[in-house]
Amino acid sequence: MSLRRLMALSTLGSLLLVVLTIALGVAGLRAWQGSWREALRLDSAVEESQGMRGALYRQLKEVFDAVFLEDVDASMQYRTYESEISAHLTRLRELAASAPERDAIAAVASAHEQVRLRSEALLRDWPRYSLAAKRQVLETELEQGSLLSYERAVEKLEALLGRQQRQLQSHLASLVWMSPAVLALPLAGAVALLLWSRMLMRRGVIDPLMSVQRATETISRGDLAHPVPEHGAAEVRRLARSINAMAADLAVSRASLVRAEKDATLAALIPVVAHNIRNPLASIRATAQVLDDESLPPDVREGLDGIVATTDRLEHWTHALLSYLNPLEPRRVRCPARVMADHLLDVLRAPLEAKQMQLDLSRYDPDVQLDVDATLVEQALHGLLLNAIEASPAGASLALALEQENDRVNIRVEDQGVGMPFSPAPRDLAPGPTTKRFGTGLGIPFAVKVVEMHAGTLRFQANDNGGTSVLITLPS
Repeated sequence: MSLRRLMALSTLGSLLLVVLTIALGVAGLRAWQGSWREALRLDSAVEESQGMRGALYRQLKEVFDAVFLEDVDASMQYRTYESEISAHLTRLRELAASAPERDAIAAVASAHEQVRLRSEALLRDWPRYSLAAKRQVLETELEQGSLLSYERAVEKLEALLGRQQRQLQSHLASLVWMSPAVLALPLAGAVALLLWSRMLMRRGVIDPLMSVQRATETISRGDLAHPVPEHGAAEVRRLARSINAMAADLAVSRASLVRAEKDATLAALIPVVAHNIRNPLASIRATAQVLDDESLPPDVREGLDGIVATTDRLEHWTHALLSYLNPLEPRRVRCPARVMADHLLDVLRAPLEAKQMQLDLSRYDPDVQLDVDATLVEQALHGLLLNAIEASPAGASLALALEQENDRVNIRVEDQGVGMPFSPAPRDLAPGPTTKRFGTGLGIPFAVKVVEMHAGTLRFQANDNGGTSVLITLPS
């Protein structure tokens, strides 16, 4: 996981916590507001019901005053209370919020209508009634009939409103009980987000950076092979890979610097040594040639021949060392492979005939075109082929193969010798051991130098049937 993604997840988690907190707060506020409004509605409905009942009883009192006490103002007061009862009934209908409430209010209105009809009939016709008839209407028809029905309807309405009030109180008690648990959710989420972010930061950033710091301290002390652990966030892993790549480049650069210093030391030393050796060698060889005479004893002439051969060998070594240390500047031209093969055959004809060997060119494609410095490549191949001739027994077969492969050219030299006496290190420019009488051990390093100068590769491998195979790969 990358640091950018970790930051995005942390920000998203914080945003979700904020949204959750706001949502819970809004939901709780709405729940409390709804409960509060419902409580007000139910209380108002109860008050309106009780107000209607009180107005009705006061209205019935005015009926009694008009009928039995013959109060002339009772009828007018009756109408006033009728308006008040009508207002209470209208308000009850407005406050009704469910079908059972509307049915209960309708039952109250119907019962009140029966009381009203009886009361108005009594007020209208009371002069025609006797006292006993008046009492009969009031006690039987009103109190025991219509008024009792009204009381029952009101009781049902108030019982319904009472049940709803108790349910609302139970709901409010549940809200009070649940509020701490609900409010604890954002707090728990914040703590979980904090712990999760801390764990990810430690695993993805802090611990990997500490590993990088320890590894870089080790590398700074010179241990360039010490790897930096590549774990943690993507950015930290890329940093570790960059440091490992830098350490590898530094190791290569340090090895190249060591080789360059060795090469520079040889380059500075060899010309001095060569100058100090060549002049005495020339004098020794000239003296040996002058002293050589057929009249001398055979053992003396043999010693003089040995002196000449040894001085020639030393001169050859000195020339090879100087050639190896001189800077090479390739001059690339398009060269047919056929011309290179002809030149090699010309210069190798004598050593091949001396050992009765043939150069197998059956896998050598003469039509391939090479973009190389032909002289340098021929010198490199000449040294490798001479090594192969020296390593192979008399009469053995020597193969030189060349083929085009896409944008590369593969050149292979194969001999039937006993194998190389040492394992060559192509990048080590120090001369290796040699088994040839006039060998310098510089043939392989010179070939490596030429191949690398042409952006190619050179590899050695043992053949299954004996001998050594040298593979050179060059750009075409």
